[in-house]
This record gives sequence, structure tokens and C-alpha cells, in this order.
Amino acid sequence: MLLEYIMIIMYFYVRIFMVILMSDIYLIRHGFTPANNANYNQQRGLWKIAEDKDMPLEMEYGEEQARELGRFLNTMEGNAFIMVSPYRRTLQTLSLALREMHGDYQVRVCDELHENNSGIHYAKTKDEILEMYPESKETFTDFENNPLETAYLGGESEYDVRDRVMNISEEILRIQKEKEYDFIFIFAHGNVNRWLYYWINQEMPNFKQKNCEVIIGSGSM
Repeated sequence: MLLEYIMIIMYFYVRIFMVILMSDIYLIRHGFTPANNANYNQQRGLWKIAEDKDMPLEMEYGEEQARELGRFLNTMEGNAFIMVSPYRRTLQTLSLALREMHGDYQVRVCDELHENNSGIHYAKTKDEILEMYPESKETFTDFENNPLETAYLGGESEYDVRDRVMNISEEILRIQKEKEYDFIFIFAHGNVNRWLYYWINQEMPNFKQKNCEVIIGSGSM
């Protein structure tokens, strides 16, 4: 019984030690944007503000989220390699965060990290989509039956995004193994980060990432 107890304790501490060694990848979602109101508040007409790649942060709440994120990341001592989506909202989030950070950072913009292409569904409520594109009714039914393989009209499916980020996930793991940096920060989008997590950890994530939320990745030691 005593040996069993010791083995359990040892296993517990080994798992903690492994997590500490492996927790140097951080998946970060951009700050709140006006387009997010289409999902959260069912606000109409938001697609008129800007194209997806040019959608800015919300001027008060979204920008303050980014500054608060920077203050949090600034508490982590060490050097970092930063990979960022080329979309305006992620670049803005990073820019505002960096103003609060005082470490040693190398930044690279990565096209593969761009938001999933939602086609004609972009920044629209369900009612708007059905009014403007009645043929989308079938797409909503397909999503209910097969959410991973169904693509937005003119856009990508979940599996399309998964396949797109596979190579960059491998690169992230390679950078981690080289141990040149203390941290790897990925500034991207909620859905993209879910599939990065999938490739990095070889398991499906069970989170839905909020704006400026930081998810700890693992990977290999």
C-alpha cells in the first residue's frame, strides 16, 4: 500500500514537471472586434465596416484587452519568438500588447495563420445570411449534420483550416525543440488556434477561445 502511494505521488510530480517543461507555447486570440457582435449580440450590418482581413479592433474594449494582454505577457521573463496572423486585428493586438512588454522579442508575420475563410457568412447574423443568400439554408443543415467537413459558401471547412495549419504547427514544434527561446507566442484567431492545439498536442481541444485569451500549448519536451 505504501509503495502504491509513493508511485502515485511520483507520477503526479512527474506530470507536473513535464507540463512545466512543455508549457512554452502560448496560443493567443486577437482582441474584440466590431464583427464579433454579429455572433455575440446578433448585430446586423457589421460586414459593411471592412473586409475580413481589414477588420480592426473595437476602439475601446478591444484595444484595452490588447493592452491588458501585454501587461500580462510582460510578467513572463525571458525571450520570445512571436508568430502573428497578417490580419489587421491580430497585428493591432500584437502592436498594442508590445507597447506594454519590455523583453526580447522576434516577430514574424505568417500567412498560414490567417482567419478561416467564412465566405459569404462573414460578419453576418444567421438572419442576414438567409435573407441575402437563401441558398445558404442547405449549408446550415449540412453544418448540423457534418460540421467539420461542411464549408461556408465561398469559404473553408474546419478540415480545410486543419490541413492549412499542419505545416506551421510542425515548425512551431521544431522551434520549441531548438530551445533558443523561452516562449513562443502565437497571435492568431480562435478557430486557427484550435487546430494548432490539435496538431501540437495530437488531441482535439475542448475550449472555445475568448478574445485575448491565452491558451497554453504543450508539444514535446
